[in-house]
Amino acid sequence: MDRSVFSQRLKQLRSLQGVSQYALADALGVSRTSLKNWELAAATPPLDVLVDMALYFRVSSDYLLGLDERRSIQISFLSGRYVDALTNLVRIMEEDAQPTS
Repeated sequence: MDRSVFSQRLKQLRSLQGVSQYALADALGVSRTSLKNWELAAATPPLDVLVDMALYFRVSSDYLLGLDERRSIQISFLSGRYVDALTNLVRIMEEDAQPTS
Protein backbone atom coordinates (compact mmCIF):
# COMPACT_ATOMS: atom_id res chain seq x y z
CA MET A 1 0.00 0.00 0.00
CA ASP A 2 1.26 3.46 -0.92
CA ARG A 3 0.66 5.38 2.30
CA SER A 4 0.75 8.76 0.58
CA VAL A 5 -2.03 7.86 -1.86
CA PHE A 6 -4.10 6.35 0.94
CA SER A 7 -3.64 9.39 3.18
CA GLN A 8 -4.52 11.82 0.36
CA ARG A 9 -7.66 9.91 -0.53
CA LEU A 10 -8.73 9.60 3.09
CA LYS A 11 -8.33 13.34 3.66
CA GLN A 12 -10.09 14.15 0.38
CA LEU A 13 -13.07 11.90 1.09
CA ARG A 14 -13.41 13.22 4.63
CA SER A 15 -13.23 16.80 3.37
CA LEU A 16 -15.73 16.20 0.55
CA GLN A 17 -18.25 14.86 3.04
CA GLY A 18 -17.55 17.65 5.53
CA VAL A 19 -16.68 15.23 8.32
CA SER A 20 -14.26 16.22 11.06
CA GLN A 21 -11.47 13.92 12.18
CA TYR A 22 -13.26 13.55 15.51
CA ALA A 23 -16.57 12.55 13.87
CA LEU A 24 -14.94 10.07 11.50
CA ALA A 25 -12.82 8.54 14.25
CA ASP A 26 -15.95 8.13 16.36
CA ALA A 27 -17.88 6.56 13.45
CA LEU A 28 -15.03 4.11 12.83
CA GLY A 29 -14.50 3.36 16.52
CA VAL A 30 -10.88 4.51 16.52
CA SER A 31 -8.96 7.30 18.21
CA ARG A 32 -8.54 10.67 16.56
CA THR A 33 -4.78 10.19 16.94
CA SER A 34 -4.94 7.02 14.83
CA LEU A 35 -6.95 8.79 12.16
CA LYS A 36 -4.54 11.73 12.19
CA ASN A 37 -1.58 9.36 11.75
CA TRP A 38 -3.30 7.69 8.78
CA GLU A 39 -3.91 11.09 7.20
CA LEU A 40 -0.26 12.03 7.76
CA ALA A 41 0.86 8.73 6.17
CA ALA A 42 2.64 7.89 9.43
CA ALA A 43 0.70 4.64 9.90
CA THR A 44 -1.80 2.40 8.17
CA PRO A 45 -5.15 1.21 9.48
CA PRO A 46 -5.91 -2.43 10.25
CA LEU A 47 -7.85 -4.33 7.61
CA ASP A 48 -11.18 -4.21 9.47
CA VAL A 49 -10.98 -0.42 9.75
CA LEU A 50 -10.05 -0.12 6.07
CA VAL A 51 -13.21 -2.06 5.20
CA ASP A 52 -15.26 0.15 7.52
CA MET A 53 -13.81 3.26 5.82
CA ALA A 54 -14.69 1.95 2.38
CA LEU A 55 -18.25 1.30 3.52
CA TYR A 56 -18.49 4.65 5.28
CA PHE A 57 -17.39 6.59 2.21
CA ARG A 58 -19.07 4.21 -0.24
CA VAL A 59 -15.89 3.60 -2.18
CA SER A 60 -13.94 0.48 -2.92
CA SER A 61 -11.02 -0.46 -0.71
CA ASP A 62 -8.96 -0.62 -3.92
CA TYR A 63 -9.70 3.07 -4.47
CA LEU A 64 -8.61 3.93 -0.93
CA LEU A 65 -5.41 1.93 -1.37
CA GLY A 66 -4.57 3.55 -4.69
CA LEU A 67 -5.01 0.32 -6.64
CA ASP A 68 -7.94 1.64 -8.68
CA GLU A 69 -8.98 5.10 -9.83
CA ARG A 70 -12.69 4.28 -9.70
CA ARG A 71 -14.34 5.33 -6.45
CA SER A 72 -17.50 3.30 -6.69
CA ILE A 73 -18.03 -0.28 -5.69
CA GLN A 74 -18.79 -2.48 -8.69
CA ILE A 75 -21.98 -4.48 -8.23
CA SER A 76 -22.80 -5.43 -11.82
CA PHE A 77 -21.80 -9.04 -11.16
CA LEU A 78 -24.34 -9.40 -8.33
CA SER A 79 -27.82 -10.84 -8.77
CA GLY A 80 -30.82 -8.59 -8.25
CA ARG A 81 -31.46 -10.14 -4.85
CA TYR A 82 -28.02 -9.13 -3.60
CA VAL A 83 -28.29 -5.64 -5.09
CA ASP A 84 -31.61 -5.19 -3.27
CA ALA A 85 -30.04 -6.42 -0.03
CA LEU A 86 -27.12 -4.00 -0.37
CA THR A 87 -29.46 -1.13 -1.22
CA ASN A 88 -31.50 -1.85 1.90
CA LEU A 89 -28.35 -2.03 4.00
CA VAL A 90 -27.16 1.35 2.72
CA ARG A 91 -30.60 2.85 3.40
CA ILE A 92 -30.56 1.55 6.97
CA MET A 93 -27.03 2.86 7.50
CA GLU A 94 -28.04 6.28 6.19
CA GLU A 95 -31.06 6.35 8.51
CA ASP A 96 -28.89 5.37 11.47
CA ALA A 97 -26.42 8.12 10.60
CA GLN A 98 -29.11 10.82 10.70
CA PRO A 99 -29.06 12.87 13.89
CA THR A 100 -32.09 12.33 16.09
CA SER A 101 -34.07 15.30 17.31
